[in-house]
Amino acid sequence: MVKKNYKKIILFSALIIFLIALITLLFFVSPEEIVNKLGVRNAYFLVFLVSFFGGFSAGGSLTFISLLITLAIGGMNPLYLGLVSGTSLAIGDMIMFYVFSKGRELVKNKWDKRINKVANVFKKRKWLQKMIPFFAYIYIGFIPLPNDILILFLAAIEYPAKKVNASIILGDLTFALMVAILASKGIMFFV
Repeated sequence: MVKKNYKKIILFSALIIFLIALITLLFFVSPEEIVNKLGVRNAYFLVFLVSFFGGFSAGGSLTFISLLITLAIGGMNPLYLGLVSGTSLAIGDMIMFYVFSKGRELVKNKWDKRINKVANVFKKRKWLQKMIPFFAYIYIGFIPLPNDILILFLAAIEYPAKKVNASIILGDLTFALMVAILASKGIMFFV
């Protein structure tokens, strides 16, 4: 039993250290420096990478949105940009949900009681539980705030991954397509 918890702690710690190292790297290396190193021909790969890691922090979200707007204004196809970045962002968000779900198992004592109290509110009200995917889609797809807030909440209340994944995929695709298309038309709501 102790050995099993020890493995979970090591796995969770390794994932957190990896994410912190990646976020730190992206914080100190600007998108322009990355574009100069990769070249314009690899811009789709660049937007894929930046959007994948962009959802892990508020600073990463700003970098992802800035790069997406820059490339869309620069004349790249906004539909392709939106699809590539939205797919990548969804993959990153689903990985984050998995990591947070595993991290939930490590929470003990008073935090566990508080989280269970909130989770029970949703479990007792079936209509509220059924509306979570819709509200998650609206939040992820139309509100320019970091998705990790919502994803952490859903993982904490142990919401089923199958129901969350559809909202994450559709919401991230909607958001990325909306930003890319509006930016290519010269309309900017988030800047």
